[in-house]
Amino acid sequence: MENLAQQFTAYISKVAGLPATWGTVVPRALPQYLSQQYALREVIVGGRAFLGILLKDAQNFRPAVFEKHLRQIMRNDISLDAYCLVASELPGYTRRRLVERQIPFVVPGQQMYWPELGVAAQARKTARTFVKPETLTPAAQAVLIYALNGNIKAPVTPKALADQLSYAGMSMTRVLDEIEARGLGRVSREGRERLLDFGKDRRILWQEALPYLRTPVRKTVRIKEELLSPDLQIKAGETALAERSMLVPPREPVYALGRRNWKKLVKRVEQIPVEDVGTCRIQLWRYDPALFLKNGPVDPFSLYLSLQDEEDERLEMALGEMMEKTVWL
Repeated sequence: MENLAQQFTAYISKVAGLPATWGTVVPRALPQYLSQQYALREVIVGGRAFLGILLKDAQNFRPAVFEKHLRQIMRNDISLDAYCLVASELPGYTRRRLVERQIPFVVPGQQMYWPELGVAAQARKTARTFVKPETLTPAAQAVLIYALNGNIKAPVTPKALADQLSYAGMSMTRVLDEIEARGLGRVSREGRERLLDFGKDRRILWQEALPYLRTPVRKTVRIKEELLSPDLQIKAGETALAERSMLVPPREPVYALGRRNWKKLVKRVEQIPVEDVGTCRIQLWRYDPALFLKNGPVDPFSLYLSLQDEEDERLEMALGEMMEKTVWL
């Protein structure tokens, strides 16, 4: 905390040209689930007092959920009516979402967005030979999910990955480049073969990969459940989360399908615009959810990604429960 305080005040002074002071703890009781994620401090910038909301853990932080938490924090008899989120680090995509939502924040040494002070600054990036896109391609994400589910235990060739995941060999060659460029895995050579080795704990891999991953769901449609054969009823969404947590299952079942199976099905089913008796929702995925099945619903990593942006406290708690209890077994 002391390091963050020093970094915060130094960064504010350098970028905004204003004196900054890391003040006292704001003595307000928060619900346990909020106190586990945030600490409240008074911060004084340019003679003005603000509520500093310190983010304790950035791993599963989501701006949409923070807005809901913020309403509870600011409603909790706090005299300071202006605030700023302070974090030691945040992925680039998260910082962009904060700017889009006009949420003031400071990540010392990286970026500050504080409209009330009239300041928006970002640290300059050095030139790189490889420009990172926002997210991994679907094929690269499929390889990451495959590894996170414990299916890659030794260095593997692009050809082996192509065979296991039903992709073209050239696609897997490009995937190795993507993964290596982001530092998520190590690519080596053995003779003429390239080998991909993740060589790290799955929890660490998940934390490092998360900024590059996106929801696997590209579209959701609705059909009559009876028209979906049992072998294609791969539970997804809230239906899958209910099996992995204490969440109550939704009235309308949710299933996941890959592109190939949907192309076979779409010709003989009618899409239904609203929930009706006997309907189900079908999530159309960017990669085949069946690749990662282990006698149950969709894998927990893809499930988390598919629901992480939902603004629903029930889902947030259930996702946390799932990731804490089942993912690392």
